[in-house]
Amino acid sequence: MLEFSRLTLSDAPSLRPMFTHTYSRLCEYVFGTLLLWRDMWPMEFAVFDDTVFIRIEVSEGQVAYMLPIGGELEKSLDTLDSFQPGKKLFYNIPGNEAEILKQRYNNVSISPIASGGDYLYCAESMATLSGRKLHGQRNHCNYFERTWAHHFEEITNTNVRDVIDFIERKEVSNSSELLEEGNRKTLEVFDNLDIYGFSSLALYAESKVVGFTFGTLLGDTLYVTIEQADRDYRGVYPKLSSTFVSKHLEAGAVYVNREDDLGDEGLRKAKLAWNPLEIIDKLAVVVEG
Repeated sequence: MLEFSRLTLSDAPSLRPMFTHTYSRLCEYVFGTLLLWRDMWPMEFAVFDDTVFIRIEVSEGQVAYMLPIGGELEKSLDTLDSFQPGKKLFYNIPGNEAEILKQRYNNVSISPIASGGDYLYCAESMATLSGRKLHGQRNHCNYFERTWAHHFEEITNTNVRDVIDFIERKEVSNSSELLEEGNRKTLEVFDNLDIYGFSSLALYAESKVVGFTFGTLLGDTLYVTIEQADRDYRGVYPKLSSTFVSKHLEAGAVYVNREDDLGDEGLRKAKLAWNPLEIIDKLAVVVEG
């Protein structure tokens, strides 16, 4: 019934069109996010009845299922239960769907996952930097605009070398496995722009790239997958972030998902500085059988 296999670049053309929605706007249900982190958190997929089933390795020897993408949820869960009856683990489950699982199964336990929830923002506020709570971001952005001649370019095959040069010259202190994997996969994105299909933007100052970002607009939400910039240029992050969001307003962006903080206090502080509307819970649900 379900035949799982490892997710690879070659699967992208057939799989990406099937990812038409996310649950509660969680980034883990966006195809580009899954493809980018497929080795950091090894995952497999199966397609059955126009539905994508995903399972991920959350620890050595421990496999968890995400919610099926496509089709009617209860019917898809019937398929999954036929494939693996009894005890199972669900992962990256938002609160509403955790309640559905709790009602469906007799004996479940629910707990938050370690990486924390996704930060969700108002797209218009991010684009315009409006409101008292974004006053600091607006001041930094204004400083950048006054200080450096700058322009933006979409990342294409003609300028991708400029962005790669930025990644290679950028000095990174306190490097981590996650950051190194992110850089490796970012270079993979740039080698396969058509396969990933990300929306992207590079920020130039003094004729060189000083920041870039890419992500996915799905429904009414812009999911920002990667954002890097040179902090030596004060205001580079708010200028890059607000412009990238602004680019997607007319295309229907109402919300912006900037992913979780991975439990990092510094990252949490930076994300809170953008005045999130909500932090979307991500839960683990254990079905005891």
